[in-house]
Amino acid sequence: MRSSPYTTFALLSVFVCGAGFAQQAPSLIEDRRGASSQAAMQQDTPALHRIADAQQQIAADPKKVQAYNELALAFLCRTRETADPKYLKDAESALAQGLKLNSEDFQLQRTQVSLMLSRHQFAQARELGLELERRNPDDILSYGLISEADIALGNYPEAEEKAQWMMNLRPNNTPALILGSRLRVLFGGNHGAIDFLYRAYSQTSPDEVEELAWIANQIASIQIASGQTDAATHTLEQAEQLFPHYPATLENLATIRMTQNRASDAVQLWMQAASMDHDPHALYELAQAQQAAGDSEAAHATSAKFVRLVSDPSSTSDQSRLDMILMYAGNSATAADALKLAEKEVAARQDVWTLDAYAWALYANAKYEDADAALQKAMAVGIQSAQILDHAGHVAQKLGRNEDASKYFKLSVQSNPSSEFTADALKSANLTAEKVIPQQNPAQNSTDLVLNAASLPVMAAINQVGQPAEAVTAPMAKMVPEFSPVPEALLTPKPTDTSRVIHSAQAILASNPKNPEGYAGLGAAYFQRARETGDVSDYQLAEEALTKSLDIDSSDFSAADALESMAEVCMGEHRFADALKYSQKALSLGTGDVSPFAIVGDAYADMGEYDKAAAAYARLTPRDMMLSPRAAFARDSRLSYLKFVTGDTAAAISLMKTAVAEGVEAQLPRENLSWLYYELGEYEMQAGDPASADAAYLAALKTHPGDYRALAALGKLRANNGRYDEAIELYQKAIAVVPMPIFVAELGDLYAKAGNKAEAQKQYALVEYIGLLGHINQVLHNRDLALFYADHDMKLAEALDLAQKELEVRHDVYTWDALAWALYKNGKLAEAAQASEKATRFGTRDSLLLFHAGMIAAGLGQREQAHMELKQALEVNPHFHVFYAKAAKVKLDAIDAQATAKEGSNDHAR
Repeated sequence: MRSSPYTTFALLSVFVCGAGFAQQAPSLIEDRRGASSQAAMQQDTPALHRIADAQQQIAADPKKVQAYNELALAFLCRTRETADPKYLKDAESALAQGLKLNSEDFQLQRTQVSLMLSRHQFAQARELGLELERRNPDDILSYGLISEADIALGNYPEAEEKAQWMMNLRPNNTPALILGSRLRVLFGGNHGAIDFLYRAYSQTSPDEVEELAWIANQIASIQIASGQTDAATHTLEQAEQLFPHYPATLENLATIRMTQNRASDAVQLWMQAASMDHDPHALYELAQAQQAAGDSEAAHATSAKFVRLVSDPSSTSDQSRLDMILMYAGNSATAADALKLAEKEVAARQDVWTLDAYAWALYANAKYEDADAALQKAMAVGIQSAQILDHAGHVAQKLGRNEDASKYFKLSVQSNPSSEFTADALKSANLTAEKVIPQQNPAQNSTDLVLNAASLPVMAAINQVGQPAEAVTAPMAKMVPEFSPVPEALLTPKPTDTSRVIHSAQAILASNPKNPEGYAGLGAAYFQRARETGDVSDYQLAEEALTKSLDIDSSDFSAADALESMAEVCMGEHRFADALKYSQKALSLGTGDVSPFAIVGDAYADMGEYDKAAAAYARLTPRDMMLSPRAAFARDSRLSYLKFVTGDTAAAISLMKTAVAEGVEAQLPRENLSWLYYELGEYEMQAGDPASADAAYLAALKTHPGDYRALAALGKLRANNGRYDEAIELYQKAIAVVPMPIFVAELGDLYAKAGNKAEAQKQYALVEYIGLLGHINQVLHNRDLALFYADHDMKLAEALDLAQKELEVRHDVYTWDALAWALYKNGKLAEAAQASEKATRFGTRDSLLLFHAGMIAAGLGQREQAHMELKQALEVNPHFHVFYAKAAKVKLDAIDAQATAKEGSNDHAR
């Protein structure tokens, strides 16, 4: 007899473990295929990672207050992972050490409230929470902690008010959604509760496997309480894949087995759960299952152990005390003891489950009027519980209110036809199931979880998300276009607002050096300046500012901006694993902002994990919500890239045009909007449409004059189409802004093409100098330098080393292509073919990739494949490279000549 549909440590970790998409009902396992999900008791869980990280911070700086707070929070998370309260002592110890350093630290005191809630000290937690609210009325999590305490105490209007304040302050933040789901259950809105939980799930980082499993279990609990056992089973199966052997999953599965009359299976599951979950409630349920399985002796022994534990203040729990009341009330010999226990409980709190247990104890002692009053108070909240309604029916019968009794029994059955109370309610009301349970369409009110595109192979995933309404095929221009002159005013950068933002942030910090938001803003501004100028030293400045922000505050909602900016800095420095870590931590705060999923997807895309990238980008579409233009551009620009990688250049162009329009509407910073135009031009160029590419690059320059990427792109476009003098000038302008090695190399190629070998050599020497200048440049330009060496038959062994080094951090198609080309130039043709196959496996319509693949195939004597790939390279874009477009044509002609000669030889032989 399970009195509450929520599991142990139900709401506690909403505020301490992070939480978390999107919408369509999300699959609970979509992003975890091939990941290292581990059992709760094993040594690879989110909480254990957090514990190790916090301990490492403390070892490095024993006076870092924030680290002690993070350690305490991590131990609270571990409590939920394992259902073992021993970690609460560790959390308490970490808090004590932190408070010794700063007894007034707000975050430490808020974590104290979480610890009190985990120990079910609800009144004390509420009192301290209210004090924190008075100190900082804008702290969203304080409202959540107070609301959780109010729910436990039965103060539902107050709990609802605090939860609403959370939504008002930050719409759709995850803690508010979780609390909202709990309140919706209490108010009788199970379907709406599940909707809230889906949204909370959709905002949770895929790496937060325990958090995802916990939310899945909350969904399953509501499904079980609503009689949707098939849906709950499916939900729990996915939860088990996410986080194997999770105590909550075992307990919910055991509950389902009991409703399916599979008591022996339930016994086994409850025994596993009881071995991990130290709440005596697990023993209470185990005894019930053993009795149902016909093992009365074992049930008696388990019940005796349960009673001993509940009687011990060090091992009892709120839930187990309610279990004991219900157990004692079921036996006339212990009914008086049940009432004594119930009176003590109801004096401390009056939530619906305590009121129900109190009413049942009153009923067992023939105090029917008092029992009715307690049940009426519980039912007034609106909860649709088969247990409470069944109890109300029995009380009404004793009071002679047979019509009310019949109504309550019917409602009990209808609220959960699979409940253990169904048979009792039908018998008590002298009814049959056919007369009570309404016939429903199987699909009606379904709350089952369905797989979405994120669990499909990458091609299917990308095709199902962000598909434009109409495919727009880019014209394939074969004639050399007439390029418009680039206006002089667009060739030189103009000052942006970024410097003013930096100075403003510095001024704020000068007056308040402990302001985490100030450091976060400064770091974001440095990163923006790095984007605008290409100055990699700004990455370091950004990281320093953001680190200071996170040292002051890393667990509040306010830390989300700093974490997201830090993730962007890591992406800029090609630290993709770190970018994932910071963006996932931003998501774990549960702010309701899903934009970090964009960085998660970017990191996976650069790492070549396109399935995961598509799944992350899919999370940028909030469920049942209209996207803001800023969020829409973030999604569509990224989906455009995935379309291109998977060979659908027309769809990539269409989506990028949409992203440009969204970026304009969102009033993005000029550099960011210019980047969208630049990317559109890249796809137009890849499609062999130089006129459209030229227009897009010019739009980028008009948006952000002097943009070095757009200047170089315009130069490359002119060079590939024979306009060498214009190209040289544009490259010189681009390099004057940011001397990117790849641009310098392309300028050198132009000089070589023009016969100016001395100037070409100067540029080539500069490529090496820049590429090897400083640690960051060596990281950022490994791939470019590898291709440069391979293209120019220089330092070929070093080219291969650089490509292999790049492959250690990136596995995208372009890194595989660079490795393939370096291997080819080193004469390792078989290995080159293997790498080239990985580079072209998605059908990317990039002429340079196809040219490399064709040359490798030709080197291996695979004439048909070489012919196909070289021909395709020229069909995609006949002017794809200043040298290689002609080389592709020459090689293709040679292959055709060989084929003709062979055919002639065969005819002569005949």
